[in-house]
Amino acid sequence: MDKKTIVAGVAVLGTLAATALGLRYWKGRAAGAPPGGDFEVFETVQVVTASTTKWRPSADLSGTVIALQSVTLANEVAGLVKEVNFKSGEVVEEGQTLLVLDTSTEAAELEAAEATVKAAEAGIRVVEANIRFAEANLKRITEALALKASTETDIDQARAALDAQRATMERSVAERDQAKARVLQIRTLIAKKTLKAPFKATAGIRTIHPGQYLMEGTSVVGLQMVSDRIYLDFALPQDQADRVKPGDVVMASAPAVSKAPLRIEVVAIDATADVNTRNVRIRSVVPNPEGRLRPGMFVDVNVAVDPMQDYTVVPTTAVRRASYGDHVFVVKPDEKDEKKLRAHQQFITLGAAVGGETIVLKGLKPGDRIAAVGSFKLREGVMVMEGGGEAANGQGEAPGTRHQASENAAAK
Repeated sequence: MDKKTIVAGVAVLGTLAATALGLRYWKGRAAGAPPGGDFEVFETVQVVTASTTKWRPSADLSGTVIALQSVTLANEVAGLVKEVNFKSGEVVEEGQTLLVLDTSTEAAELEAAEATVKAAEAGIRVVEANIRFAEANLKRITEALALKASTETDIDQARAALDAQRATMERSVAERDQAKARVLQIRTLIAKKTLKAPFKATAGIRTIHPGQYLMEGTSVVGLQMVSDRIYLDFALPQDQADRVKPGDVVMASAPAVSKAPLRIEVVAIDATADVNTRNVRIRSVVPNPEGRLRPGMFVDVNVAVDPMQDYTVVPTTAVRRASYGDHVFVVKPDEKDEKKLRAHQQFITLGAAVGGETIVLKGLKPGDRIAAVGSFKLREGVMVMEGGGEAANGQGEAPGTRHQASENAAAK
């Protein structure tokens, strides 16, 4: 056998041996067992103890700003626009005339109706005089009958004349009242052709102009009440709605008003839940002295939904988030050798993040030891060694650092 053949054979045997050792190493690692007879892979992590903190659970919600009063003015009757007495976005006063429709036809009808009233009143005065005359005539004839100067027929005729005048009076009064009703009707129609502001408000964008013909019910302008307070509405899930009541104070974030959080007061809770979202509408009041909050704006609201109590808290670096569930790795002594530490996956229910820590609602208890910095390297049952830096600033051992140690060395 020549020298080249010997060298080639040695190389092949070396490659096969290295491959076998590598396969044995990775199989052992996957099974959580030592890859060789005396070696087991371990990870260096920072180990911390779960502690407690005072915390009040709250819900972060989206609120909508709503004016104390708002209305969209519309004309009740059709007509031609004669005057528009407001500008887009200006503040209008209560009672200010905003829009006038042409009333020339109604004005003429009103004049005729008022003349009819005057004629009816004059007719009533004539009938009143006739009644007085008929009453006096009946009295004279009655007195003459006692002197045998008149007859019963004369009395009957006088009494009939008086009754006729009284009936005429009733008809004349009815005609006058009818004429007055017509006057009132025309004046009401004229009044409906004049739109006035019902309260002090900011006017919306003007889209109406003189000369424009408006059909009945046309939207003229939207008005939003001007005040030093404004409503803020938000919704709570039905299972949390009973945690809030009128008079409670909640926090809101409105940069347009203040950089600091605002304390707002709950004033009302809707009587029903939304049939689609199953949320209950809550109404609160927000100070708005400078009018920076406008109806329709978005405001962040934070509502406390449970009382202050103790909760388990862990460093945020210890929390591993995954599609199959949030979890941490609890560090416990090995069941066979208490001098060794192993990591065990523990699923948890998370609360809010508070600074560099996270509230744990379920799954952990105070005193549990967990892996923090470097926990991303762990898997179920892997051996760990304490170390790896501080959890507070997230510094620690460089990612991916791995170690091997003999069982004898780990036991020392």
